Amino acid sequence: MTDDKSVPRLPMPLRRQKAVQAAWKPLLFQWLVPGAGYWMIGEKGRAKAFFGVWTLFCLLGALQMQYGAVAGVKGGVFVPQAGAWLPTLGAFATAGIGPAYGIFAWAFGGAGTEPVRTLTQEYGATYVMVAGLLNWLCCFDLWDRITGRWVFRLPKDEQEKIAKGE
Repeated sequence: MTDDKSVPRLPMPLRRQKAVQAAWKPLLFQWLVPGAGYWMIGEKGRAKAFFGVWTLFCLLGALQMQYGAVAGVKGGVFVPQAGAWLPTLGAFATAGIGPAYGIFAWAFGGAGTEPVRTLTQEYGATYVMVAGLLNWLCCFDLWDRITGRWVFRLPKDEQEKIAKGE
């Protein structure tokens, strides 16, 4: 006997070249201006909220690193260093803030700065790094949303509702 129950299926996500072609521009814009990738795919509320959080974290970080300086010595932002993997990893995390990383690295990092001397500077550098890491995570989420993979992160019962069109 055949089973007359047809199981609705979810559409398959984009793969390989189609996925890259669909996602490269929103991902690039997300890195350049955090929130712009979400704006491009039509999630304007998420874009505004993320841009607001990103702006707040970068502003707090800049203020704390600027006014937490001891005797005018600024520091805190990680910059890549040859042979030192930990600062380089921290620099990659902070680079998620986009082109603004260049400004932060020039003002609060580099060879001319000393190690962080105050807790205030440490907090400032952490705010900026968290803003960068958050943007990298948003890039991964954006990739999933554009390629259709986000549905498979949902519980099975919600996947079935989406497949049925409810």
